[in-house]
Amino acid sequence: MSNNRGDTEPEKQPLSPSAACLATTLTSRTEHRVEQATILDAFTQACPETAGTTQSRPVLSALLDELADHHLIELPRTRDGWDNAQPPLPRWLRLPAPPKATEPRTARTAPLMWRRELSWASAIKLTTAQTETLKTINRWLRDTDGDTHRRTMIPMRERSLEIFGDEKRLDALTTTTLFAPGRLTLTTLFTERIPPPLAYEHLGGGGTVLVIENSDTFATVSTLLAQDPGCVSYVAFGGGHAFVASVTRIANLKGVTDIAYYGDLDDDGLTIPQRANASGTASGLPPIRPALGLYRLLLRQDIQGPAPKQVDPLAAERRVSWLPEPLRHPAANILTAGNRLAQEATGITLLQQDHSWRDDL
Repeated sequence: MSNNRGDTEPEKQPLSPSAACLATTLTSRTEHRVEQATILDAFTQACPETAGTTQSRPVLSALLDELADHHLIELPRTRDGWDNAQPPLPRWLRLPAPPKATEPRTARTAPLMWRRELSWASAIKLTTAQTETLKTINRWLRDTDGDTHRRTMIPMRERSLEIFGDEKRLDALTTTTLFAPGRLTLTTLFTERIPPPLAYEHLGGGGTVLVIENSDTFATVSTLLAQDPGCVSYVAFGGGHAFVASVTRIANLKGVTDIAYYGDLDDDGLTIPQRANASGTASGLPPIRPALGLYRLLLRQDIQGPAPKQVDPLAAERRVSWLPEPLRHPAANILTAGNRLAQEATGITLLQQDHSWRDDL
């Protein structure tokens, strides 16, 4: 992971909207082991705009990795648990054991009177924590009934702070079965996710957005493209994992028909564009592709440094599947050796001398 990815170490990111939707669809199932056919069916329900397209396999792969990182699913650990296409998809996955239901009450108490928006809660088993969460929401729905001012659509973290006194509480709740199909929705709470800002330089009239992961390389590439941008209309600053959410801001840029990405060649650097691609395609954006000329030049420099962790071969195969086939094997070897390539190796002096990085831009 680069030391200047976004200039500071990012906080743990909440699930992307697509991943949260897939999580609620999967975790609403009763079986502990979920076979591939069921995984694909859940994906179709969660992401109907992407399922069946050329991006369905890479998007599903990225979403499943995201859920595994948040410990919402467990993926197979051996190669025989995966199919043989690119990127590989699991033949099955495991869901965590369901929480224990609310303990039976020893004393007779009045039944909870749920608002109509929460009427589904009376028909399912709830943990004590889930019951308390829904009671808090129930009170908010009661207190705001008929109040058009308080029920105006506002950003999710503002609503979360209002209801729970914790601006990040809804981030966590959207990954749980309380947000499974037919239950809670953000619309019920009159709120919506707001993607973070996307910094960019507007250079020309082409259709390509070139996204750069780290700040120094963003400045270098923006400077070099300013006089002769080619097909690059915008150079955007990815800011590390923040790009997974800010990618949807590209929809506000005029004339974009192509999104190219250039980041570090390491576990994070290859994970970020694949997860951003899942968020972007769900919003109708073009697929995010590698900036081939820049990655090819980075590999030729081969200035390897130690990575925070060694990537196992199976995970490395999934990470490098986003790259063009000729680059996958050398990239996977770097990851499995516990090394990485920082994009800063393609510095301004090199890019001024070797123009091959412009070939696909």
